[in-house]
Amino acid sequence: MKYAFIINPIAGNGKKAEKLCKEIEAVSLDTEYDIEVRLTTGPGSATSIADRLASAAGHAGEEIRIYACGGDGTVNEVANGIYGHANAALGIIPIGSGNDFIRNFGGDRPTDYRDLMSQLLAEEEAIDVMSYSYKADGVDCRRIGLNSFNIGFDGNVAILATYFNKRTVIGGSMSYALSIFLNLIEKSGQNLQVTVDGERIFKGPLMLCTIANGRFCGGGIEGSPRAQLDDGLADVLVVHKIPRRTVLKILPRFAKGKIFEVEAARDIIEYRQGQQIHILPRNGHMKFVVDGEIIETGELDVEMKSKAIRVLVPYLQV
Repeated sequence: MKYAFIINPIAGNGKKAEKLCKEIEAVSLDTEYDIEVRLTTGPGSATSIADRLASAAGHAGEEIRIYACGGDGTVNEVANGIYGHANAALGIIPIGSGNDFIRNFGGDRPTDYRDLMSQLLAEEEAIDVMSYSYKADGVDCRRIGLNSFNIGFDGNVAILATYFNKRTVIGGSMSYALSIFLNLIEKSGQNLQVTVDGERIFKGPLMLCTIANGRFCGGGIEGSPRAQLDDGLADVLVVHKIPRRTVLKILPRFAKGKIFEVEAARDIIEYRQGQQIHILPRNGHMKFVVDGEIIETGELDVEMKSKAIRVLVPYLQV
């Protein structure tokens, strides 16, 4: 078994990445684990590094555990690199911003994502992925997402929070809170046609559209409380275009995963579960956020792939 750590060197302002490198070096010297460390060099590099590592291990007939060390964006890149390699499993060490994906794991069993021995001894769980296709600058692109797609209000919140995290001293939960406030002022949304398994469920202006494999987004907002990582289905939620006072009324319950318990929400949401989703922006163009990454495109197609990747869950060692 091989173990590889792909580290975003600027994650956590660089300090967390530096600390993690020292911890890995210490474990490598004190144990007999076959450990390798690689640093990312820019956007997309984590994907190519993971692909090469998994391919090399596969040619050698070895299993490999590849750990994405950063935020949700790094996790997404590494996942795209190991996708399709049957010998590779995805580990996650959360030292960046967001870290929403790992909130889906553990349940009643405590996890310890910061303890390296728990990571090396982690259990594997097979989960679904969202295979999606879109066009960027006229080029057909196909990738996978693990957690969620956010379009409209919550997508714009994520876009603005990413800006605050990367370009200002405002970070963490404060960046999301400020982004929500500013988007409420602007009341940003989208104008979309949403189709799930061949059924058009919505057409027109909306506040937000979420396609979810996992339950959490936006730094801990439980926007898709019924989503499960291993049921083969995406949870699609559309919130109609609504007044600010209604947004303010439902937002606290929405953030806590209680949207389906809000009586006032019944007439302003559409909810479906499905395997194939098509999003058509009625003005021909949109921005969406997938696992913390911002993409501009026209149409978006999403297809669920059941239990298509193995993820490492570092349960607390007792």
